[in-house]
Amino acid sequence: MLLQAFTRFGSDLVADVVLEDVNKEYDNGFRAVTDLNLEINEAEFLVMVGPSGCGKSTTLRMIAGLEDITSGTLKIGERVVNELPPKDRDIAMVFQNYALYPHMSVFDNIAFSLKLARRPRSEIKERVSEVARILELESQLDKRPAQLSGGQRQRVAMGRAIVRRPRVFLLDEPLSNLDAKLRVQMRAEITGLQREVGITTFYVTHDQVEAMTMADRVAVISAGLLQQVDTPMTLFNEPDNIFVAAFIGSPSMNIMEGVLTRNGQGLQLALGDQSLAVPDDVLKRRPALEGYLNRDVAVGVRPKDLEDAAVVSDHPADQRLRASVLHTEALGFEIIAYFDVDAKPVISKEALELSDEEISAAETSSTRVHARFNPTTRVRSGDTIDVAVTVENAHFFDLDSGLAIRA
Repeated sequence: MLLQAFTRFGSDLVADVVLEDVNKEYDNGFRAVTDLNLEINEAEFLVMVGPSGCGKSTTLRMIAGLEDITSGTLKIGERVVNELPPKDRDIAMVFQNYALYPHMSVFDNIAFSLKLARRPRSEIKERVSEVARILELESQLDKRPAQLSGGQRQRVAMGRAIVRRPRVFLLDEPLSNLDAKLRVQMRAEITGLQREVGITTFYVTHDQVEAMTMADRVAVISAGLLQQVDTPMTLFNEPDNIFVAAFIGSPSMNIMEGVLTRNGQGLQLALGDQSLAVPDDVLKRRPALEGYLNRDVAVGVRPKDLEDAAVVSDHPADQRLRASVLHTEALGFEIIAYFDVDAKPVISKEALELSDEEISAAETSSTRVHARFNPTTRVRSGDTIDVAVTVENAHFFDLDSGLAIRA
């Protein structure tokens, strides 16, 4: 219904966005974005995610024309738009603070761009009414922004963008000012809206949960460098490097130093003073591990692959760790358990630059591990337990380069 409504107002609604070798360097020498190559496909919902100051908002502002590109090429559709002003790029932007006009009604806020374009009054009324119906704002059209809830103001901002019939949507952390419950609701609403309208969308956030739940593809960026672009599940299951592995997933991946060895019983993974048997299938899927025997590697284990062995009694005895539980968090549908493993933690070079706390953590000799236990577990703080490790799901990374060890 929504797509039909908007195709009545125009047919050429979508375009791809291509950034080729794009750089952004400021006058003081700070380089915010370096050699960025990224394609946002027609009608795709692509989310760029990364920590604060990583260059994601700068990337969005370059697409919008609010920041000049130092070098490289930016195309929207078939046009190179490096020198085009924002008004000529056929994009619509939704800001973090909504940027609504407080003295205008909801109707006038949504209609503002159409009035500037001197569209006929009858067309403005029709288009605003249709947008208001879709966004469930029909009863709010006479109100001003101050009379609306945060979610309603967000819908008005979305409506003002949609009514213009842009070829590209740009959204800059639009949910960061909402409470947790409303963020979940608005994630679903924005995603559903984009799917139905089918407009190419570039969405920037620091929240990897937003990225994973909303995107067709996710672009992970750190310190101005693109780390990996892929579907949410591929990023989760096949991270290209330590930074992506640690950044994607909540709770984050546990990453520590280990040593791969081979003895009469097969391949072993030593983690401090304990070891785990490594199934043959791991080496078949990652033959490059052969070159890392008897060498330190970074080992990543997701919390979902750690379980209270008392709950999974059939788990192989040689794929368990002995641990003392430090504390637990009961979430109803699962128990998060924390314990230490006698192995040095591994933190990516990018993450080391973020805070002194992480640098301090990297200098310790043990790794604080978090696990997602079945809620039927009887584990409590202070218990010494066996932890079942799904070793076949472990990830391995080169300590020097930080890159995943695969084929």
